[in-house]
Amino acid sequence: ATRPDWLAPDAAGPPATFVQRGILPDENVRALLAQRHRLVILSLLPAIAMPALRHRDGGVFLAHRSLRAGWDDAARAAVAAECVELLPLAPEAVAAVVEPLVERLLAGGTAVAVCTAFRHVPEPLQFRREAGGMTLRESIRHTNLQAARLSQRTGCFVLDLDRPLAHEGGAPLHADCFGGSARATEIALDEFASLLFDALPDGLALAEAG
Repeated sequence: ATRPDWLAPDAAGPPATFVQRGILPDENVRALLAQRHRLVILSLLPAIAMPALRHRDGGVFLAHRSLRAGWDDAARAAVAAECVELLPLAPEAVAAVVEPLVERLLAGGTAVAVCTAFRHVPEPLQFRREAGGMTLRESIRHTNLQAARLSQRTGCFVLDLDRPLAHEGGAPLHADCFGGSARATEIALDEFASLLFDALPDGLALAEAG
């Protein structure tokens, strides 16, 4: 996961020292997106909900939950000592910086979908913003609205996970905006399968689904 404003050719990449030490995976998202794909699904959630960190040498990365779970004590200490946290992007800013990427992929013949996020955030709201700012739930609602507007402006698809998950309810599903299992996974896979049939040519979609 990365932020769309870090995908520009002149943007800072992840800190090389952390990649060399195994704190960060050796992945090049810009190179991945430069390859030819039939379908690309983009999530706006990481840019508003996950800690964004800048290394003292200038590199940047998102410290998502699964990444942090793999750190040992030495890695956590290195991140705390060598990095500062950046402010998250506002939903409008995320949409503004991801729109050129969507248009570039569409122009190259790639089907693009923007993924919405389930608004459920478990209580207590440990993600509440200070100084009158939006809660995470409110930020997600605004971000999902931006996904719909991106679709209107660019013609990209929307992988709408919020609608079907909200219909079932977060508590019964034991799911929140960061994921779930069991029934929540089944619902998400159903929505993904529907997207494949909409976004890909008929013959190709059937082959992929098979």
